[in-house]
Amino acid sequence: MFKPLLAVWKGRWYKKLVLIISLILASLYPIHRNYDHGLGAWQYDRHIRFLASESDFFNPWQYRILCPLIVEGVKWGYDHSIDRWVPLDSVIHFDPQQAANTTDINQSLLNNKDALIYLIIFTALRFAINVLIYLLTFSIFACFTRNNWLNALGVLLVSLAMGNAVYNSDLALNTYLDLLLFLWMACIVLYKGNDWWILSITILGALNRETALLIPGLYFLASVVDTSRGKPLPGIKWLRNPTGRTWTITAVSVVAFLLIFIAIRLYYGFRPPGMQEDYNLSFGWTLIKINAFSRQALRTYSEIYGVLGFLPFICLLTFRYNSMLLRVWAVVLVPAWIGLHFVTSVAGESRYYIVTLILVLVPMLLEMIRRAEPQSSST
Repeated sequence: MFKPLLAVWKGRWYKKLVLIISLILASLYPIHRNYDHGLGAWQYDRHIRFLASESDFFNPWQYRILCPLIVEGVKWGYDHSIDRWVPLDSVIHFDPQQAANTTDINQSLLNNKDALIYLIIFTALRFAINVLIYLLTFSIFACFTRNNWLNALGVLLVSLAMGNAVYNSDLALNTYLDLLLFLWMACIVLYKGNDWWILSITILGALNRETALLIPGLYFLASVVDTSRGKPLPGIKWLRNPTGRTWTITAVSVVAFLLIFIAIRLYYGFRPPGMQEDYNLSFGWTLIKINAFSRQALRTYSEIYGVLGFLPFICLLTFRYNSMLLRVWAVVLVPAWIGLHFVTSVAGESRYYIVTLILVLVPMLLEMIRRAEPQSSST
């Protein structure tokens, strides 16, 4: 999966410099948007509430433990190393009284040493996740066209989509780590890597977000698709018998997910899924009406368009000409993913749909461009 990246990296120093600067800018842009137009500054308060087992939406927020554990691990390392050698309050003056009295959340955080350290950790973690997302995204796109200019354009679209996906969103560390794990799975499938990695990815995903249950599912679908088959999708001719290895990896991954899923809820105590009373919302039909048919629906559709654009409609036109794997993933992933978030969350929080953008929609478009320009060369 690293060959396309290594091929792009070859060249003179100024080319490498441009690539590094571009990657840094693409990674910083969504973070800035989260702070400036989203709820990035709320990340600290939500993290502290998580540590106290008082998350706003206890089920499922309190059960998404991987990113908080990573953050706490980094914070412990900082406290026992850098902060002992060069205490932050010896470099920056903090005013606890102003932090307590001000109504400006940014001023409050900047005058709180602990909060500022956490904000630096949150930002650094999100930056690292963004960088890895773009690298894996480029590798995935390279499977559908060898034109690296087009692949770079695809990564740019993803960066802009991530910058647009900030409505009602803090830094959303678990959402983007979830995306990263899905991309890792896709790279293993597309580059035919050691598929036992699917188990490790699923375990990490189970600690991070419930949607990770789809990771072994998408892997299994990819393993039963006969990519040599032509255009027709109905029927079962496009299916092939999965190997015993595929069955074993899928079954073990699902069992591991369920064990972790249950263990986390036993540890924190189970509460039925539902929104906080202050929001006057509940899962199911109530959220469907609000997301799809109320005044909020205009916001929902606008925010989704800001991430997906009209790519879903283009892909409907190209669907019968796309490769079997993309069509199967599109039929299963896109309706399930969008439907799940219309039923269980505020659907206008469009960061959720970037998974479908990278795994299905942009690759379908790139595949059709490749077929229209068969002589395109890489650069």
